Amino acid sequence: MKVDIRDLGLRFIFGGLAVAACYVVLQLVPSKSFAGIFAAFPAVMAAAVIMAGHFGSSEQAADIALGASAGMLGCTMCVLTAAFCMEHLNRWGLSLAIALIVWFVSSYAAIMLMQGFLEKRKRMTGNRPAGKQPLESSGKQP
Repeated sequence: MKVDIRDLGLRFIFGGLAVAACYVVLQLVPSKSFAGIFAAFPAVMAAAVIMAGHFGSSEQAADIALGASAGMLGCTMCVLTAAFCMEHLNRWGLSLAIALIVWFVSSYAAIMLMQGFLEKRKRMTGNRPAGKQPLESSGKQP
């Protein structure tokens, strides 16, 4: 296998720019869970979680990972949209633009749903005294 130095260099530059751009977004956006959707680029996600954990806290790293999960769900929608639009519109530029918009909107919707679910779960478990289980899961009859 022949290594093309020019291709490798361009990948390094563009990959580095993607990581740097995502890092800037992660620093500027106040909601780290929302900012985490930008960490959905696979190479960026691991670096973002590591940096958040190392320079911040485990909670911040978990928020970034949660956002990355939403972003990756958005990536799935992006790919499906791109494939559909390219086949039916036969215009790759427009198809890519539509797919990226779908990625952002679906990622945002996913993070809102996941955060809502986690908040609801936290409220439900936070209202019980420590060590108390609901009757349904304790196996006891009322």
